[in-house]
Amino acid sequence: MINFANLEAVKYPPELLPDAAYFNPTAGNDATVLNLTRLPANMLVRIRDVAADRGGAGTLAELRFKADSETFNVHNAAIPNFEATKYNLIASKSARILVHAIDDLTGDNYKVWHGLQCWRATIADKLALGIPLNAEENAINSELGISKTVERGTLPVWDISRLLMYEYRVIYKQIHTLYQTLPITGLAVDTIRPNKLGQEFVVLESVSCAVTAVADTVTLNIWRDDDGSSSSPSITLQCASMDLSFDIPCFIPALRELNIRLEAGAQQLNYTMRYTYGVYKLSNILRMRWGILTKEDNPDLWKRVKGGIV
Repeated sequence: MINFANLEAVKYPPELLPDAAYFNPTAGNDATVLNLTRLPANMLVRIRDVAADRGGAGTLAELRFKADSETFNVHNAAIPNFEATKYNLIASKSARILVHAIDDLTGDNYKVWHGLQCWRATIADKLALGIPLNAEENAINSELGISKTVERGTLPVWDISRLLMYEYRVIYKQIHTLYQTLPITGLAVDTIRPNKLGQEFVVLESVSCAVTAVADTVTLNIWRDDDGSSSSPSITLQCASMDLSFDIPCFIPALRELNIRLEAGAQQLNYTMRYTYGVYKLSNILRMRWGILTKEDNPDLWKRVKGGIV
């Protein structure tokens, strides 16, 4: 489950964190998929790419969403079967996803996967969401006329694909596959590194694993740079809730290295998975957004990044 510590570890925004798990609530009760009762200071999140089991006789449920004060419920009988739905729920205070069991789901291992996009709020974000600005932000807004651009509707940029188009220069992308026996001692799948440290960075962009039995406790573990380790990964996905028929989107950058590892409670013969990663040019915009450059290094760019213009 994505938690507060995962959000605190967001260093290279915008990041898209994935989660995949299974739940067994009894009739009339809830299982928690995501429960962020508070967010780190100055952070925004967006719930997206939510997929769940459509269910059938005896496995009826509701997905219950909360983004700040906005709440609504979705019956699973009419959702796409385990395909991502086009949710776009932005929150500045709290976010939650529950599975409410209409039928008794004990032992059904009801499957859900989703993504959570995370980034630091810019002046443009705050103006669009009605979040008060501090004195420094008000001064930058007055100088750069950010509020006028927000009123025109061209800021803020909440579509990650638009950011990728204009601000992320991809050098190449690769899709890798695995077809190998997975031992109970686990398997190091890959350590991905940029060719030119300080000039490039790598991004894990999607993952897909063959579905496994719940009892086999197969997990896909991800960590990067100084965040996490083999024994304490940053992100853990339950492979019983995954399938090679779909990819789970993510966007997890790393400046030095990104690690992918499989763990298993029972040996998996000829186990299969795939993942996509990209190598990108590290631009000055991204250096400023990620805190590699400071206000003193380039005051004009610092204002534009803080304002959400770039």
